[in-house]
Amino acid sequence: MFPCKKGRRRLGAVGIAISLTLGAGACSAGTTGSAGTAGSGGRALTMTAGAVTTWVRNFNIYSPASDKSPAPRLIFEPLVRVDYTKGAKIDPWLAKSFDWNSDGTELTFHLRPDVSWSDGRKFDADDVVFTLRMVLDKPELNVAGVSYKKVTKVDAHTVKVTWDHPAYAELSSFGAGKLDIVPEHQWAGKDLKSWTNPNPVGTGPYTVGSFSSQQVTYRTRDHYWGKPVAVPTIKIPALLDDAAKPKLLSGELDLATTAWADADTQFVAKNPKTNLYRVYPQGGSTALYFNNAVAPYNNVHVRRAILAAVDARKMLALSDTGQAAANITGLDEQTYSDFIAKRYRGKTNKQDVGLARRELSAGGYQVKGGKLVKDGKSYPLELKFIQEYANWQAFARGFADQAKKSLGLTVKLSPVQSSSFDPEVNEGDFGMAFNYAGSGKGVYNSYSSMLDSKYAKPIGQNSNFNNTVRWRDPKTDELLDRMRRTDDPKRIKSLSAQVEKIVAEQVPLRPLFQTVWFIDINAGRWRGWPEPGKSDHVPHVINGPDFTMTLQNLKPAT
Repeated sequence: MFPCKKGRRRLGAVGIAISLTLGAGACSAGTTGSAGTAGSGGRALTMTAGAVTTWVRNFNIYSPASDKSPAPRLIFEPLVRVDYTKGAKIDPWLAKSFDWNSDGTELTFHLRPDVSWSDGRKFDADDVVFTLRMVLDKPELNVAGVSYKKVTKVDAHTVKVTWDHPAYAELSSFGAGKLDIVPEHQWAGKDLKSWTNPNPVGTGPYTVGSFSSQQVTYRTRDHYWGKPVAVPTIKIPALLDDAAKPKLLSGELDLATTAWADADTQFVAKNPKTNLYRVYPQGGSTALYFNNAVAPYNNVHVRRAILAAVDARKMLALSDTGQAAANITGLDEQTYSDFIAKRYRGKTNKQDVGLARRELSAGGYQVKGGKLVKDGKSYPLELKFIQEYANWQAFARGFADQAKKSLGLTVKLSPVQSSSFDPEVNEGDFGMAFNYAGSGKGVYNSYSSMLDSKYAKPIGQNSNFNNTVRWRDPKTDELLDRMRRTDDPKRIKSLSAQVEKIVAEQVPLRPLFQTVWFIDINAGRWRGWPEPGKSDHVPHVINGPDFTMTLQNLKPAT
């Protein structure tokens, strides 16, 4: 963020930074598989968009359903774009510019006048007001965690959003995919809990061409407001990660988002000219979640002991997917290097068996029969993780092995299908779990989503991905409240250091592995892919504007 100045501030195409700092097979790569040609005669790009076996036709992006259609951000777009390569710098998208009032309580979006919906209707302020008011009228839809109180139409191309407190940190929420704009003329009057929006209308560059449970095809639309995309057709087959790898090698797939252990040997070395494996930091981590609302994890000494029993780097070595061990503060070293306090820089979770034993003793616990025991009551340990993630499976096995060898603890490993994992964890049905924590959306947003008590729900109630560890601490809340009220980077840095101390020492959760976007590319058909460290966008479909920018700059390889 930049220091707050008196008066109004207009942000145009340059945007602002809201913080200072996402094998097998012997076939030759680069061949043209049958999936690479569009039925209309144009070239297709074939890609994955999630590890699944079937697709469900549900384009209601606000639906509470777990199973939805893939890549909705090819259709729906946000008001602004979050540039994760520059520490959550914010650029306009459907809004041509935006500005705050002097105290950060009013944000005005000035909309592009040249945008139309894919059905030909004009996009205007009514659509934005309708979308942003949905989360006011139906708080259960507020997965973005925004706290604005009012949305007002100023004129046909101007919308004002109002808070009862300074809200600079919430700007990135308008670009992160959970507040993408939908057309009022199609969505008004629908039951958003049950409606599936089978024939979506959006402002994005694509529309649905065909849909089956095994493959979804998107085709370019007429009269897209932005630079034309170079790819006329996108095909997204339903594939699990292991099935995607041989198709990348054979050239049937152009793009996947698969964590690939030993990709350099199994993929890149097969054809270095076309086979590319890249990782892009997201700004967050994969963390060990503790359920702070249940015993024994509500005891800080137990949390410290478990963490001292394991080493993050040893777990990573079991599945070398290009990730690094995470900083223990939950702030990514690359994204937030200017914010991390000096005493925590370079600090990752390391094993210290002596410390682990001392912490268990301090908490009044013993290990008997592989379980934690206190006051005659025993507590079996369980770790949940997403079954489809091969790297998480390896990390979980390493976690259990280290806990057994260092403390004699038996950790039950419970792989959960991705469709069930989020509901279980969000409702507090876990003791320990691997899960994502933090983000590249700014320091406040990272810590608020992890730890703010206002999001903590009783066991059995849905946390909507926020404070899933159910951390309740007045000191943490005070620091977060002060952080969200300032636009001064020095002040944010000072407050962040105090929150970092709470995360590092009280360990409501422990970041273990850097969260990255895994990008697997076979460039045999398409060239011009963005490179980490050189490009300002990440070629992942979850980052809608970034993926559109990728598709605008690709060119046929032959």
